[in-house]
Amino acid sequence: MQNLYFRRAFFAAAVAFVSILHLAGSASAANYSINYRGKTSFSATATTLDQNGVVFTVSEMSGITYRGGNNFTAVSDENGKLIDLNVTFNADGSIASNSIAGGHSLPTLQNVHNDYEGIAYTNAGRNSVFVSNESISPPPAIYEFSLGNPATLLQTVNMPAVFGDQTHNNQRDNRGLESLTRRPDGTEMWTANEEALTVDGPVATASTGTVVRLQRLAVSGNSVTPAQQYAYIVDAIHSPLVGTPDRSGLSDLVELPDGTLLALERSAVSGLPIFRSRIYQINFAGATDISQGALANGLIGQTYAPVTKTLLFTSDSPSSNSIGENFEGLCLGPQFPSGNYSLLGVCDNGDPVSGNTLVAFELVATVPEPETWILAAGGAGAVLLLAVLRQLFKRGKHQGA
Repeated sequence: MQNLYFRRAFFAAAVAFVSILHLAGSASAANYSINYRGKTSFSATATTLDQNGVVFTVSEMSGITYRGGNNFTAVSDENGKLIDLNVTFNADGSIASNSIAGGHSLPTLQNVHNDYEGIAYTNAGRNSVFVSNESISPPPAIYEFSLGNPATLLQTVNMPAVFGDQTHNNQRDNRGLESLTRRPDGTEMWTANEEALTVDGPVATASTGTVVRLQRLAVSGNSVTPAQQYAYIVDAIHSPLVGTPDRSGLSDLVELPDGTLLALERSAVSGLPIFRSRIYQINFAGATDISQGALANGLIGQTYAPVTKTLLFTSDSPSSNSIGENFEGLCLGPQFPSGNYSLLGVCDNGDPVSGNTLVAFELVATVPEPETWILAAGGAGAVLLLAVLRQLFKRGKHQGA
């Protein structure tokens, strides 16, 4: 009878232990906070050499990606150039040093007007980058280029038909595929249009935002396939002290190691302050997959649930020192010994107030990631089992006395 009691009690404790692990394993990804750590600029006349030794001017950096170590690569939106950067950080995420380390000229593609806005590095073995093309002619696409010499086109990833095809294009001019990010483990990518497709709704105004499609791209080996889509509501255009509203759109995306997605929004006015930038953490809970059914053809007049978002940073806060430039690209950088990460952004100098500027942030996890919960739960479960065994031992000793 005593052995039966022992077995039942031990089994109950073990079940409780497993249940704790299960609940911990199903915990959501971490929540994050962002600390602005300053900015620095290259000269407006800075130059570098491409892979062929040809000099070009560093300008209009619209996207940036991390290549490991101290190495980053930015993409220039109009001239088909990539700029390699060497950036080191202090322990708090501020920039310790930076330099231009070279560049690449991408090949000219037949019948393609390049307006490359987003960029995502693959890995050292593949040694390539994907770039998103915002141009409305030809149909929207993402291109993969090798970083060898010569740089070559490796593949073209066409977008679902709702973005456009050979006969029509639902992207608005200069408001197309602005963003691109790749999960550090290489299992997926994300892109999005900057402002609403014509079949999804209007562009942003001073009173209302605009809805864009977050497009997930599944990655299997070197194959990239469009998958789910989710609606994301961009903020309305910010109110200027003087001047008139211009635009507000989704400028870039950043995917973190745990799959969390960050969104960089940019608002602009013809006046002052000319730019406002915000960074949000995206929450997909309860959001509708709009790649299915009638929603796949347009959102106007349809019912759906967009993703929700949490504000992590705004450039018009006192702590940001009013960045005041066309902050257009953002990527995840190296992890610090503290466990926090760097975020590095770039500004496009194609306007009178913006420079070739790098913007630094420190990314902090404010809620433990699932692995931390599991370790904590494992410790709690072990304590529970030990307590049960201790009581059983005392009971057995007492009964045997």
